[in-house]
Amino acid sequence: MPSRDNYSDEHRIFLQGMMCRGILDSNEVHDLLRRTLKACHIDIPQKKEECKILIGIIVGIINDEISTLGLKIDKGNDEDTGKPCYMLINNSSRMVGNSRDLGTSVQSQWSALELEYLRLVATEILQSEERVISNSQALQLTDQVGKNGCRRMTMEGAEVTINKLLAARWLKLVESNSKLALDVRFIGEMESWMVEIMGADKMAYCKACRKLVVRGVFCNNCETVAWHHYCLEKITRQEVDVKCLDCNTLVRRGGGGASPRAETSQRQERRGETSKRSRRSSAREESEDEEMSQVVRSKGSRIKRRFSGDSDSDSE
Repeated sequence: MPSRDNYSDEHRIFLQGMMCRGILDSNEVHDLLRRTLKACHIDIPQKKEECKILIGIIVGIINDEISTLGLKIDKGNDEDTGKPCYMLINNSSRMVGNSRDLGTSVQSQWSALELEYLRLVATEILQSEERVISNSQALQLTDQVGKNGCRRMTMEGAEVTINKLLAARWLKLVESNSKLALDVRFIGEMESWMVEIMGADKMAYCKACRKLVVRGVFCNNCETVAWHHYCLEKITRQEVDVKCLDCNTLVRRGGGGASPRAETSQRQERRGETSKRSRRSSAREESEDEEMSQVVRSKGSRIKRRFSGDSDSDSE
């Protein structure tokens, strides 16, 4: 196995693979490891656990080398499925001066117009009750792009940008592909920007893994006490009751059963899932979506997820 003071060919090849894709799921990372070792004529470990250890060592060595560039290979989990992935992220500040814009200097793969649109979409998602927005809401944000005298964004341009963001896992489709939410890449790379936009006192961190929660299971009484769905499931599978340490409210019974009190408020328990208020407005949103879809169809293209989707990856 390589040592931390031996940055050699396998590390360069592995990093190149990460840079080409930006984000890889568990299966893709293991495939990258096999191809890297084969190219360097290094024996491939037969056991999966040995591969995991070797990936951790290689990632650690690479991170030591690229930290001076403001880059890092980080591990994240999809908030809905818990499936792990590795992503190459930029740790530089996302703010442009004192504004809330996203800087092109740290996101060179996106144009200034695309970044402005991403900022609008992400802000709309974060400020929504359920942390999701409809396709029509996203498309209607084109009216706000370029208000400061910059080039405006067309509806077709918004569709292309959304598809690119979906493919790169900055955004994802949820609720039967009818809503847009923030995906693992955005959450992993844009945490500092989200804290700046929403305020540190409004952000929740998982009581199990200590990582940021955007859509998860929340305490009924404490707005910033939350768990990722997959973290909560791991705990309750061990027949352990989960309680809020701040107010002692039972959030989930061991074995997976929800507490009676938690079930009375779906909005507070599960941010990111359909609430009563959302259900009351669903008819209006469906009407808006259908109207917008007709407009989109008349112009030739529709928003659809081009990313290959969730493969059967190993939970780590």
